[in-house]
Amino acid sequence: MKAFRAPLHELGEVEEIRGRLGKTRGVVQITGCIDSQKAHLIDCLGEGCRYKIIVAANDLKAKELYEDYQFFDREALLYPAKDFIFFQADIHSNLLEQQRIEVWKALAEKRPVTVVLTMAAFMNHLMPFEIWQEHICRLSIGEEMSLEDWKRRLLELGYERNSQVEGPGQYALRGGILDVFPLTEENPVRIELWGDEIDSIRSFDAQSQRSIENLDYVDIYPASELILDRKVREAGRKKIAREGEKAQKVFRAEMKTEEAHRVKLLAEETRDRLEEFEDPSGLDGFLDYFYPNPVSILDCFPEDTVIFLDEPNRLAESAAAAEQEFRESMQHRLEKGYALAGQTNLLFSCQEMVGRLCGRCCVGLCTLENIRNPWKADGKYNLSVRAVNPYNNSFELLVKDLQRWKEAGYRVILLSASRTRGGRLAEDLRDNGLNAFYTQEEERLVQPGEILVTYGSSQRGYEYPMIKFVVISESDIFGKERKKKKRR
Repeated sequence: MKAFRAPLHELGEVEEIRGRLGKTRGVVQITGCIDSQKAHLIDCLGEGCRYKIIVAANDLKAKELYEDYQFFDREALLYPAKDFIFFQADIHSNLLEQQRIEVWKALAEKRPVTVVLTMAAFMNHLMPFEIWQEHICRLSIGEEMSLEDWKRRLLELGYERNSQVEGPGQYALRGGILDVFPLTEENPVRIELWGDEIDSIRSFDAQSQRSIENLDYVDIYPASELILDRKVREAGRKKIAREGEKAQKVFRAEMKTEEAHRVKLLAEETRDRLEEFEDPSGLDGFLDYFYPNPVSILDCFPEDTVIFLDEPNRLAESAAAAEQEFRESMQHRLEKGYALAGQTNLLFSCQEMVGRLCGRCCVGLCTLENIRNPWKADGKYNLSVRAVNPYNNSFELLVKDLQRWKEAGYRVILLSASRTRGGRLAEDLRDNGLNAFYTQEEERLVQPGEILVTYGSSQRGYEYPMIKFVVISESDIFGKERKKKKRR
């Protein structure tokens, strides 16, 4: 990505901010940032940083930033927030859990990673990361294992037993063969035993059941963010039972028999699930009963992590709105007997999270407005950036602008979502007298007056007039593809 980073190093503001990262604490404010240009700036500022966090105001904005930043870093991960208001829903997909645990895996392996998330994701209560790490299991050929012990262990780790593994988070047991589909793997693994000793480990295709690759070992990561061993489960069950009895007495004293009955059913169903099924799924709403000292995902990242805040003022507003919605909803559930008192405090407050972020190394990316309370700016910078005008399928207008930029000595990068289309586009531009070429070499620099066409995508294009550098997205030329509506 040298072609993208090199021009930004010519800006004195960028180099000064880079010199501050990791050395100071607080929020460095940069105004003048727009749309997809934020991902470009983050990539340049965060060059050389092992851990980066990009914080967005909502899930939609987080997804857009994630898609833009993936062009610069294919290993970037999305960490969605968990909605505790609907934690009791019976029908759910483990896709959200899969995305979140992928981040936990990257942190456990201590590999460099960039994570895109929302303020709501910061506010979720989590079990201590160190305890979660202790439950990562490695199975190697030649070591002994007990299938009975592993049946219990896989349940504790959040895996669901099935006759045949079909999706992530499932396991199957047939004789001396154990099939497990970890959430962190693309394919399930088959472990065959010879007596009590592991004879072979291999990955296989879930649909055809055909072997893919022989393995020397496999790491089984938990399929849940809430792990309950016997000691923790029993201690939590007693707390829930006491809380349920206390709530029933209060409701009966107020002659609210219907609410008392609901609380009784809630406590009994939770007790049965813990005692009979030993299944942690669906118990995230009771996390504080099992782990009285919960943590935030922020606590799982090292102190030298660089955090990029997309529009800090909006982040604070969205966090306050999420907190208020959760508090009001849980208070209503508590009054009607649908929740226990310990379930109403599953989020860190907005004020607490903002205070903790201000104690880290943060960069606030703003379009126009200055950051205000509760944020505190520790240095302010301004960049001159403009959006690229849409061309609405007009190749003539594109050529006209490119010729103007060529005469002014601009460096231009044009992104194409198709390699074949990118090559043809470079040829068409050369036919119009422009110095255009197609390449995928990351180290190739763009010279003044040149147009580099490369494979990639971005939501919008942007221009840095101070350094005469322009990035044009294919969507600026042809517009965004619209999804066809299904016929009724």
